[in-house]
Amino acid sequence: MTAALRKLRGSLVLRLAGVTAITVLIFSLLTAWVLEAAFRDNAADAVETRLEAQVLLLMGLAEVVGPADVRVPEMLPESRLQLPVSGLYARILGEEGQTLWRSPSAVGVSLRGWTEDEYFSFSLPVQWELDGGQVGLTFQMLEDREAFSEQVEQYRTSLWQGLMTMTLSMILVLSLALWFWGLRPLRQVRRDLDALRHGDHAHLAGDYPTEVRALTGSINDLVEFERARLARQQNALADLAHSLKTPISALRLNLESARPDNDDMQRQVDRLQGIVQHQLNQAQRLGPAPFQAAEPLGPIIERTGQALGRLAAQEGVALETDLAAGCVLRMDSGAIFELLGNTLDNAIRHATTRVRITTRCQPGEVMLIIDDDGPGIPPADRARVLERGQRADTRGDQDDGRAEGQGLGLSIIHTLVTDHGGTLFIEQAPELHGARIRMVFSAS
Repeated sequence: MTAALRKLRGSLVLRLAGVTAITVLIFSLLTAWVLEAAFRDNAADAVETRLEAQVLLLMGLAEVVGPADVRVPEMLPESRLQLPVSGLYARILGEEGQTLWRSPSAVGVSLRGWTEDEYFSFSLPVQWELDGGQVGLTFQMLEDREAFSEQVEQYRTSLWQGLMTMTLSMILVLSLALWFWGLRPLRQVRRDLDALRHGDHAHLAGDYPTEVRALTGSINDLVEFERARLARQQNALADLAHSLKTPISALRLNLESARPDNDDMQRQVDRLQGIVQHQLNQAQRLGPAPFQAAEPLGPIIERTGQALGRLAAQEGVALETDLAAGCVLRMDSGAIFELLGNTLDNAIRHATTRVRITTRCQPGEVMLIIDDDGPGIPPADRARVLERGQRADTRGDQDDGRAEGQGLGLSIIHTLVTDHGGTLFIEQAPELHGARIRMVFSAS
């Protein structure tokens, strides 16, 4: 019982259906009571009217010969008066209440002490004119209530069967109407909220009923407040980024003037600037945006390739693309650009001659794949290189220049992917035989 009540409280549909069922059931009970009472009263009135008509007919047939001598024809117009114990009885009583005549149906039936609970009755006392004066007679018709009770019971059974069928049908129809029509505005709000969350709409602007507009208005206010809060935080972080760039730039200039030949210190300054910029970018995005629109991957990949084209040319690496049409990611374009930039920068610096960018759109997911023909990453090291501060190899400490500026390595990429609900896999490229970085994101 407790579980049922808990479930009822947790479901608006069940609440409305329960209230509807109780209301219809109470209405049906009251209707049944009123109809049964009306039928019983009307049926009783009909019996009394019929008995009155039969008494008048009996008076027309009776022949009073004397004060104690009343004669009635043997053939009576009402056939039930001819049949023994038929339930319909006729009597003619004298002034003292003695029975002067009874119908054949009353033969063998004791009518003394009869009550209104047993019989319907209609009695008509008259003063009959005779040659010697007047005689008092009472014409009486009695009908057994058993047939009446059976009739009422049959009506009650038919009434309840019909009302129960109608009640269940009404409950079903009203419940369906509540679900498909009454709760339609709430389902529309849910769909609009999904569209708002995915960035398809800027706010809730449907044609909602008055009762729902207060809710949607509060949601719109909350969305605008959240956007304003994020904008203030991003602006504050942008100001911080600008304030940090100036001393780092001054440090680089002073270093170039004082120690122009110290490449190691230059690389450390570049590394410091890259780390600071990355962490500021990470903080500025504050994770995946709650109302982010879908961004097409193709144009962003093209811009990223153009931005890294000079680096690829310096390294002697050719960039190849295999892009599926229509692939989109629900991610900020800046985050996608940084994700691609870090992954491609890492692949270019470790590739021998080729780097391939592949996108695939499958039901429910989007894949972004970066392959290179470099030495790859041994399976034993694939978990380690995703840890913060670890690198895919140690070439960054060498002087060949191919791994300089790699920054935090694959941990940056891994953080970006996981922050946006994706999964990163490090594998061996099946065709290029180097490293494969495969990122899988949900399409919803």
